[in-house]
Amino acid sequence: MPTDNPLSFGNRTSTIPPSGTLEVTRKVRALRRQGIDIVSLAGGAPEPGPDCLATPFKFPVESNVLGDPAGEMDLRTAIAAKLERDQGLIYDPETEVVVTIGAKQGVYASLLALIEPGDEVLVLDPCWVSYAPAVRLAGGVPRVVPFVHGGEYFLDGHALAARVNRRTRAVILNTPHNPTGRVFSGDELAAAARVVSDHGLWVLTDESFDKFVFDGHQHLSIASLAGMRARTIVLQSFSKAFALPGIRVGYLAAPSSVCQAVARLNEHLISCVSPLAQSIALAALADEPSWTHRLRDSFLSKRNIALEGLSNIRGMSCTVPEGTFYVFPDISAFGSTSSEFASRLLDRARVAVTPGSAFGAGAENHIRINLVGPVEALREGLERLRRVLD
Repeated sequence: MPTDNPLSFGNRTSTIPPSGTLEVTRKVRALRRQGIDIVSLAGGAPEPGPDCLATPFKFPVESNVLGDPAGEMDLRTAIAAKLERDQGLIYDPETEVVVTIGAKQGVYASLLALIEPGDEVLVLDPCWVSYAPAVRLAGGVPRVVPFVHGGEYFLDGHALAARVNRRTRAVILNTPHNPTGRVFSGDELAAAARVVSDHGLWVLTDESFDKFVFDGHQHLSIASLAGMRARTIVLQSFSKAFALPGIRVGYLAAPSSVCQAVARLNEHLISCVSPLAQSIALAALADEPSWTHRLRDSFLSKRNIALEGLSNIRGMSCTVPEGTFYVFPDISAFGSTSSEFASRLLDRARVAVTPGSAFGAGAENHIRINLVGPVEALREGLERLRRVLD
């Protein structure tokens, strides 16, 4: 017999907002299904595409198995070699590397391993949209650290230290930084490392854009600083450096105690990352010496095209991104919220961008433009913006 009492939901998921980036993607797909011509500067398939997918990929018979929860050993060995080659970080692929379903799952699984309900985790504002929700899903409390200093985005050790209390357990960092394009300097990371060490914290460092650094800047992992390897979880992703967002492969490198806990979570949550996807990731790593340089050069060229196009739009200003494949223009001169501004562009220019509010209050006066797509689409999108905004 029907009951008048509605079924309830747990607070853990009901309080999590939708992803601000994926929300834009949903809108674009809905409009395109209606036959509306949309230029998406919010995301899309990477262009150019990776060499390992240039020819039809044959399904290896050995991939049709249930794999190792920590990841296949040949891929973990190749990942450890990459980290040593790039940052001088030495990890045992047997016990200190775990393959995950993208960097997102790596962040969430690491938090489940590190924090207890009610523990606080420091997150920058602005930051990637999934960090704070991952903290909440793990039972923790995200504590926002303003990522602004002197009118520019700057990783301020004093701001980090001011947010630490007895419940603080970890810090999440991201360099090169999404959405601002900052590449943290050695001094910035050293200041953050002192806070982490002085207060006995863990640090999760998302370095998914490590290959996309421009204009003489250098990517540095906080794990490579003195005393930091033992308290750092390094996270990276094949979605970014290898232009493979569809295979959903990421990884983390960390002390064996963390990796053991994450692998145990994998056993029960996902069993394993698809061995077929891992075989594609391994092929991509073999192409890395030539492939990532060509991809970096492509993003640098598109960054410069975007900066030039934005400079021709009255009222639009933009700092030069030091890394990533985003530009992050300031729209404060237009007198609207970032969400209103993005909606206006979608409705009037048929161009999709991501509102800065998706990344936190500190990004409210900005929009994020993604450079992964074809150059022709970027040029067309910028011209549409100019016509609507001038």
